[in-house]
Amino acid sequence: MVVKKQNIAFISALLAAWGSLGCNAAMSADNAVINEAVTADACDERSADDDKQTAENRAVDKAGLAAVKLSGIIQKHYPDLSANALDIISYRIIDEYMSDSRHEVTLADGNRVCVNLHADVVMTGEQLEALVQEYRDSDAPEEQIEEVAKQVNEETAFKPRKLAEKRLLYIRKMVFWNGEETNHYQDLLTGLFSHSEYFFVTNDAKLADYEVVPRLLKAEVDEIDTEHHKMQMQVELDVFSDKVDDFLPENVKQTHFILFAADKDEQEIADTLLRKLLTKAAEEAGAKVNKFEATQLEKSVRFGK
Repeated sequence: MVVKKQNIAFISALLAAWGSLGCNAAMSADNAVINEAVTADACDERSADDDKQTAENRAVDKAGLAAVKLSGIIQKHYPDLSANALDIISYRIIDEYMSDSRHEVTLADGNRVCVNLHADVVMTGEQLEALVQEYRDSDAPEEQIEEVAKQVNEETAFKPRKLAEKRLLYIRKMVFWNGEETNHYQDLLTGLFSHSEYFFVTNDAKLADYEVVPRLLKAEVDEIDTEHHKMQMQVELDVFSDKVDDFLPENVKQTHFILFAADKDEQEIADTLLRKLLTKAAEEAGAKVNKFEATQLEKSVRFGK
């Protein structure tokens, strides 16, 4: 039987422990187990002979493949795999290690069917390694291709030519699901958002063009058995502006599951996981603000706006 230990008791212990934790909390999670929630959207075109169900099934297959690949389950352990190997291993994971798969149809008309899929992937590191050894090949790694594309985009983007063209961004305290707040991660987030070429981080909310609100939406621990616990966390970053025209609020979420030994320090594991999720969310949110600012600069250069 699973026993949940969430809500005020957990958050109180977490807040108390943060006072004595350093910024470099040790990774204590059991790396031998992969337990990850995955999600993706996909569509499939309907031909004249297709019924809705056939197109929906193909869309679900596409969403499953995208969900496994976008989660990074494979790439973070084996970053040198080719695109072909990544696809084959992803399909094997879908067939053998994906569970609790559910989807909803988000669009269905005479031309196409779109779905949103959620599922869990549970496997061991040894099982993943076995798949990689079976299907590894020597084609160009997909990670390398994506990195080249990213580099090209960065090099060709319009950038501020003077300080006056850079914006100011303010980071609020983190808000928990029960309304409590903490500035424990202020330095982490400040460092993550401070590398932009398009804005500076400011301590004065009144001067800010953008504001970032970090939230911890869920911190849940389940007792799997006497030796293993499972921790799930979900964080989000809201980015909004009352001063920048045409900027639409951004909402970035990150969710992750980990299994860990029952005798490990729960607060250290929570702190490490939360830092990881905040880092991913901040990178995504910062990239979206950068892209918006680059587009605005391009408009001003080309169209005098």
